Amino acid sequence: MHENKKVNIKAHGKVILIGEHSVVYGKDALALPINALNITTTVENNSKNWMDTNHYHGPFLDAPAEYDGLKYVFKTLLEKSKSDEKVKITYSGEIPIERGLGSSAAVALGTTKALNEYFNLNLSEEEIMNITNHAEMINHGKASGLDAATVHSDYLVFFNKQDGPQTLKDKLGATLLIMDTGELGNTKQAVSSVRKQYEENDTNKQKIDRLGQLATQTRKIWSKHDSKTVGQIFNEAQEILSSFGLSTNRIDNICKIAQENGALGSKLSGGGLGGIVIALCPSQEIAQQISQKAQNYFSNYWIEEI
Repeated sequence: MHENKKVNIKAHGKVILIGEHSVVYGKDALALPINALNITTTVENNSKNWMDTNHYHGPFLDAPAEYDGLKYVFKTLLEKSKSDEKVKITYSGEIPIERGLGSSAAVALGTTKALNEYFNLNLSEEEIMNITNHAEMINHGKASGLDAATVHSDYLVFFNKQDGPQTLKDKLGATLLIMDTGELGNTKQAVSSVRKQYEENDTNKQKIDRLGQLATQTRKIWSKHDSKTVGQIFNEAQEILSSFGLSTNRIDNICKIAQENGALGSKLSGGGLGGIVIALCPSQEIAQQISQKAQNYFSNYWIEEI
C-alpha cells in the first residue's frame, strides 16, 4: 500500500501551427507546445477508484463516454501493476476541451506517467507514448500521433507519420496570438467530413496535398526567421481549411480583424468547426491590439513568443 504517497505530473497543451487535417493523410505538420496551458494529474491512495475533474466527480470507470480514452489508460496501467490498490486521480488546471489545444492528449499522457510513477512500473518512453496514442485513437477515431508528441515536447514539433516527431529548437522571431472562440470544435466530425470530401474528387485531394506542402515549406523557412512568408502560408492554409467547411463566422471575423490590424497571417488551428484561431504577429504590441479589437468574438486568449 502507498498510503501517503502522492504523485503529481504536469502536462502542457499544444497548438497546431500548420498541417491540421493533412497530417491525417501522412503529410507534414508543425505544432507548438503551450506551457501556459497545462493540467496536473495527481494520483493518491483512496478507498475506491475515483476521478475528480472540473466536470466529473465519481467512480473512475463510470465516467461518461468522453473519458473513454482515460479509462483505457487507467485499466491498462492497473493491469500492469497487478495491484488491487484503489486510487483517486485528480485533474487540476485548465486546458479548454474540444478546442484543438491538446487537452485529451495532455490528460492521457499525464495519467500514464502518473500511474507509471505511482506503481513503479518503469515503463519505457515508447510504452508511455504508445498508451497515450491509443487513448487518443479512442478519443478521436483516428489520431495522427501529433498531439501526443507535442504535449510531450518542450520544443516545436515537426511531424509526419512516416518519420514520427522531430523537435525544432529554432525560434521564428515573432509573436503568436491564440484566441479561443469559445465554440466547441468536434475533431471526429471534422476529420470524417474532410475524409468524405477528400474521397469525392481530385481537387480536394490536391488541396490536402497543398496543406502538407505548406507545412514542409514552413519548416524550411522557420530557421531563416522569415515570419512574413509564414504569415502568407497561414492565410493560404486558412483558405484551404475554409473551403472544406471547417471555418465559422466567428473564426472568419477574427481572421478579418487580425488582417486589418497588422497580423502577418491568421488561421483556424486544430479540427475546426469552432475551436481556436491563431494570428502571427510581428510584435507583442500588435498582438495586444488585435486581441482588444477582436474581443467580442473570443472567450479567452494567450500570447506566446515563438
